[in-house]
Amino acid sequence: MRRLFLALATTLPAIAGAQVTLVQTNSPGYYNNSIGTSLNLSNTGIDGCAEPFPLSDDCSASYPSAPNLSAASAALGNWLTDPLNLNANWTSPPSIPNSWTAGNEVAVIYQFNTLGATNVQARFGVDNGIFVWLNGNYILGRRDPGGVSLGEYTLALGDLPAGTHFLQLLLEDHGSASGYAVEIRADQFTPGPPPTTVPEPSTWSMLGLGLGAVTFAARRRHRSA
Repeated sequence: MRRLFLALATTLPAIAGAQVTLVQTNSPGYYNNSIGTSLNLSNTGIDGCAEPFPLSDDCSASYPSAPNLSAASAALGNWLTDPLNLNANWTSPPSIPNSWTAGNEVAVIYQFNTLGATNVQARFGVDNGIFVWLNGNYILGRRDPGGVSLGEYTLALGDLPAGTHFLQLLLEDHGSASGYAVEIRADQFTPGPPPTTVPEPSTWSMLGLGLGAVTFAARRRHRSA
């Protein structure tokens, strides 16, 4: 399914000398709450925890390697490799929910269309764990006990060159509550043009038929004149 993604911060001007807020809690994005408990009890034994997605193990852990998401492949689709073509499990709500069903996992995508961004910084708070990819490249996996505190996890994303970029998050809960907070800022952000879609092959076929009909009608009018 080809989708036209929401371009975050496209109305923000380039600002020098003052930080620009690109994303904050409840900002729009793309959201997938169809994972359910399919990732619970996977990857048993990592870093002293029972597993990275348990229902009740409230321990601290750091994950230098990306988790195995194969159990949720049908739910997530190609969100890391081809985020411009998401499956039907993804929605585009006007704001990303800051809580979800306890014991479940959810996924979030933020898209940035930019002509350039400098010193991009991300701060997160999650009850209880977060896994982060930038443009499909894994950069962080962490979970800790306790509730949501913005700045619990911080990331320096550096400078984003001109183009389209995707920040992909997996939020996991393994207790009796869930919660999420985020703030992403840049020293300078220059919005790029909104993304465009290329017509599907069937669209080109219909367009060709339409042009053919117009040409045929024009020839008939010419002959009868």
